[in-house]
Amino acid sequence: MTSAACLVHSVRTRAFGARADADDALVAVGDVHGDPDAMFEALALAGVTRERGRGWWRRPGEGAGARATCVQTGDLVDRGERSIEAVDEVERLTREANAVGDEFVSLLGNHELMTLQGDHRFASRDELTALGRSELEREGVVEADKGVGLGVRAYFYAGKLKWRQTFAKGSTRGDVLREKPWAAVRGRGRCATAFSHAGLLPEHLFGRDDVDELNARGAKLLAVDEVGRDDPLLLDRGPMWTRTISMGDESEACALAAEVIRRLGVRRMVVGHTVTKSGKIETRCDGLIHMIDVGMSKAYGGSPSVWMCTESEGPMAISRDSRVPLEN
Repeated sequence: MTSAACLVHSVRTRAFGARADADDALVAVGDVHGDPDAMFEALALAGVTRERGRGWWRRPGEGAGARATCVQTGDLVDRGERSIEAVDEVERLTREANAVGDEFVSLLGNHELMTLQGDHRFASRDELTALGRSELEREGVVEADKGVGLGVRAYFYAGKLKWRQTFAKGSTRGDVLREKPWAAVRGRGRCATAFSHAGLLPEHLFGRDDVDELNARGAKLLAVDEVGRDDPLLLDRGPMWTRTISMGDESEACALAAEVIRRLGVRRMVVGHTVTKSGKIETRCDGLIHMIDVGMSKAYGGSPSVWMCTESEGPMAISRDSRVPLEN
């Protein structure tokens, strides 16, 4: 973070009456996959939301720290039954956080990318069916014959069409997905961290020591009616898809992560995308890589966890029953 950004950071903190000696809090939550309730519970564990079941953002000076910054590492949609709601709730939380001088950043995940590419294989059949039924009833279409199952099929195909329209270029939600950053650098001192969905490789920095060029190129790739599949950033080594950081050979992953971390001037890289084997937040490479996709969506049957860092405590993994310091 630049000195100017740090100054803004401290001014905003004082403006909302937090303790002068309180730590800022950097929070991260992994893949949501159509289960906003799991996301709300995870955020409540970090103290950045109130009323766990409703997920309202904290009041000024309450909870996590003097100022709270939260990064959600992508994959709000698919698999679970409430993807559209998850997208909307994150936008609400973003507005609420900004209103009290905090920040909520939601990154693009590979499932948002697939949605923009017209690939709906992993969209919940139940969500699509409910969406189609609602749309047909809104239009006054007479219900099809349930006796032979034609009703469900009609709703499902109507839902697929409505899903495509919901995330089309020029629609509110479609533009929300297209405007998401591909990577973010947040925090300072012990908490200086690079965030992306699947992981950053040196090639993703394009010879620079920041993520600005990556985000700019990503924005151009998304500024079309239907996103293609012909750019290296959109393929299996891209920052939405790579498994090198989370699952690749240890020595290779560590060397690549170390170079990115050095060039970005941070302490670690935090990624989602790959569900950890333990269902808990895990680290690799002596703490250079923190993996926070714990499969918390009901679609996976996991349990919510949240990553949190303060200058006084360093990075922590917080779950319902534990608060564990992380390496590095």
